[in-house]
Amino acid sequence: MKKIFYVFSVFVLFSLVSCVTADNNSKKSADNGSKNSAIENILNRKSVRQYSDKKVEQEKIDTILKCAMAAPSGMNKQPWEILVVTDKEKLEKIAEIAPNASYSKNSQLAIIVCGDKNISERFWEQDCCAVTENILLAVEALELGAVWCMAYPSDERVAGIRSLFNLPENVIPLNIIPIGYPLTQEQPKQKYNADKVHVNNW
Repeated sequence: MKKIFYVFSVFVLFSLVSCVTADNNSKKSADNGSKNSAIENILNRKSVRQYSDKKVEQEKIDTILKCAMAAPSGMNKQPWEILVVTDKEKLEKIAEIAPNASYSKNSQLAIIVCGDKNISERFWEQDCCAVTENILLAVEALELGAVWCMAYPSDERVAGIRSLFNLPENVIPLNIIPIGYPLTQEQPKQKYNADKVHVNNW
């Protein structure tokens, strides 16, 4: 009887250890998959300039905005202000003001990332660039397409965007990001160049 009890105890203990190990391995695999997915998303990001007529769902817009504002910020001042443009007439006017962002006239959505220099005169550009990259990565993850189009430091484009959207003087439009469902299948560019990597010294 004691022998049977001993064998049974060893069996139960082995089963528990196996379950815990399997669960830990499963969690590790999930974590690795998540990390690999993040890296894959970064490497797959590409500029998309042609969009279908399909509107971007509000849920996806909300997700993009949450990702945008998860960006790092110098001294955590968060000087960004974000304009979401879905009005077709204004999307067409953006294309007139900023010819480099002419893709907006064929998109259903554009996001204009702005910085408030009164909040952070020194770091608003860097902070808003971080916001922009988060937007582009979120767009990629949501199977949408986008392209980063410069507004600042062009005085003409800044003035045009400011006038169109009634921006206060302290708020500067950094860029325009047309967004939509891709009309064509673009491929990411391979940009890695080992010659640009310098370890410990030039």
